[in-house]
Amino acid sequence: MNALNLLKKDHASVKTLFSRFDRTGKTDLEKRNDLLAQIRREVQIHSRAEEEIFYPALKALNGEGRKLVSQALNDHKEIEDLLTQISRLKLTAKNFDDRFESLIESVDHHIEEEEGEIFRFAEENCSDQQLEDLGRQIQERKQILDRQLAA
Repeated sequence: MNALNLLKKDHASVKTLFSRFDRTGKTDLEKRNDLLAQIRREVQIHSRAEEEIFYPALKALNGEGRKLVSQALNDHKEIEDLLTQISRLKLTAKNFDDRFESLIESVDHHIEEEEGEIFRFAEENCSDQQLEDLGRQIQERKQILDRQLAA
């Protein structure tokens, strides 16, 4: 699968998990905890695969790629920090909802930037074959990361 399509699929999956979390009643702590764990896992696997495979490929292309990747890495750091903060809070904590809303906003912003500028850059600077190869590598890496997190 083309790397851009694969990453878009990941983005849609995380957005769906956010939506399911929002629709889950505040008193259903078990389901909310399960969804939160799924969100964290999906985001971690996706981010690591991007950081290890997709971003280095773009960074190697030219100066614009470096700038775009640098911003995306900053976004990843912000999102990871928010996930860490959230994981330390109880679902019933006063500031949980605010932190979770910040996470959704940060992820949405990152997706918008990535699917806009970064994907456009990739389409303009990578061949179809390169995007297919990157997609295969990302998929393989995600499977390895998934197994490692499950262990």
